[in-house]
Amino acid sequence: MNASRMAAMVLLCGLAGGGALRCASTGRSSERPALVVMVAVDQLRADLLDRYDAAFDGGFRRLRQKGLWFTNTLVDHAITVSHPGHATLATGVHPGHHGIVDAAFYAGPPGGRVFTDAVDDPAAPIVNGPIVKGKPALPGASPRQFLTTTLAEWVALASPDARVVAVGSGRFSSLLHAGRAKGDVYWYDGDAGRYVTSSYYRAADADWVARFNAETLPGFIKAAATWENEVPEPLRSLAGPDAAAWEADHQHTTFPHALSELVPPERLDEPAVLARWFSTMPGLDQSTFALAAAGVDALQLGRRGATDYLGIVASQVDDIGHWYGPSSQEQLDNLRRLDRALGDFFDHLDATVGANRWVVALSADHGIPDIPEERLARGEQARRVKAEEFTPVLAKVRAERTPGAATDPDTLAERVAALVEKADFVAAAMTPKDLFDGPASDDLYVTLYRHSARPDRIPRYPFFDFESGRSPVAESGVSVRLAEGAMPDLDPAVHGSPYLYDRSVPLVFMGPGVEPGRSTEPARTIDVAPTLARLAGIPVPEGLDGRPLLR
Repeated sequence: MNASRMAAMVLLCGLAGGGALRCASTGRSSERPALVVMVAVDQLRADLLDRYDAAFDGGFRRLRQKGLWFTNTLVDHAITVSHPGHATLATGVHPGHHGIVDAAFYAGPPGGRVFTDAVDDPAAPIVNGPIVKGKPALPGASPRQFLTTTLAEWVALASPDARVVAVGSGRFSSLLHAGRAKGDVYWYDGDAGRYVTSSYYRAADADWVARFNAETLPGFIKAAATWENEVPEPLRSLAGPDAAAWEADHQHTTFPHALSELVPPERLDEPAVLARWFSTMPGLDQSTFALAAAGVDALQLGRRGATDYLGIVASQVDDIGHWYGPSSQEQLDNLRRLDRALGDFFDHLDATVGANRWVVALSADHGIPDIPEERLARGEQARRVKAEEFTPVLAKVRAERTPGAATDPDTLAERVAALVEKADFVAAAMTPKDLFDGPASDDLYVTLYRHSARPDRIPRYPFFDFESGRSPVAESGVSVRLAEGAMPDLDPAVHGSPYLYDRSVPLVFMGPGVEPGRSTEPARTIDVAPTLARLAGIPVPEGLDGRPLLR
């Protein structure tokens, strides 16, 4: 091993292993896959694949028949939002260890915490990004806030010839899986109207991505102008009624959904309008899988003697789930389309990489509750917490934070927690002492919040000002658990809690070394990366929170 490669391996083991200069045993099998594939479906609650099973005849059907399903899989942290969820799948450690504790968080010591975006980085601008008035119109992005390594990095370090590709439908989603692994890392940006990357990964767009953006993507965008329900009539009873009053904007709740209903005729052909509309449509995930297939072809993934990495993030379940809810006709139709795109992609891997030459894991970053009004109609506990209910509490917290009111950070945190807990929609407010001082707690929620934070990084969610995105509560070091069933009024359906509806996700592995079936063994999303690495014979860092589920 040359000096630079030795240094890289030391970095890998040291970052996640508390300075240990050795990596865990690979447990390599004789059938080492040539391609490691991670598929993360944003917001895919575990029960939806069972509920809608009869509608699937593509990738989900193949996974059910040929994969090993872990039917008792949970997210093992409290702040169940996308950024920490994806980073956890990628790293095998809790958010408090990988550092991406929220999409935005308060970083730094008590009394000096700074509001910090998880991925924004002006030093890593979007490649060929739009310029407005001489300045970049899109924020730069990088993985520099990561404190540990990712599966993509482990694969890259295992072989000097390994290639890394990560593509995603949601903004920055693939970055959260690639981490610091240099390669072709692209995500769709509705403002740019194409798949983009950051200068952290590349100085110029890859030729194969530029061709896809120019030649293939426009067809997907054009086809999405009207969204029709393609689910056969006999299968529609699997979901709720199409005309559900609590969905969307309470007006555009039924199929078909057309751009022409929202913009005047003269704007229907504007590229910017079409691109943003496309970012909300099921066709975006189909496009992302097509982009992944193009990457497999262009880079000869899995066909050059090295084990390569391919990460794919399908984000439209999240977009559609927020707006229409997981029980909607829209989500049923979307999942059926995703099933077909996934099946076509698996067939493409068989035809190019070769059957039994690739291994895949499919899971999710978090789940989602049903829309509160729908739950209330069923007699379940639910509450929509309006912005005006947060506002007076935030004002009192700001008053506590005025100069001279309380100078000691621990005293301030205790006062803020006491204020917040008076709100009837709050179950608990936890100070840094509650979370980080003392031995492990036998309180499940305290443990989950410990996994979601660290003394120098406090998540903003869920108690923040809806307009500014800032939270004097989190700035004080306080983490908040809303009452079960309560959700901030940000969209019709909102996730982010430590309750089972937000933590229950699917997990399935398929490929060489995997015996099909179903396992009730408890599993966590921290287990996904080390299990995939074990199946591919890839060394992993010491000190992961997760473990290989397969030996």
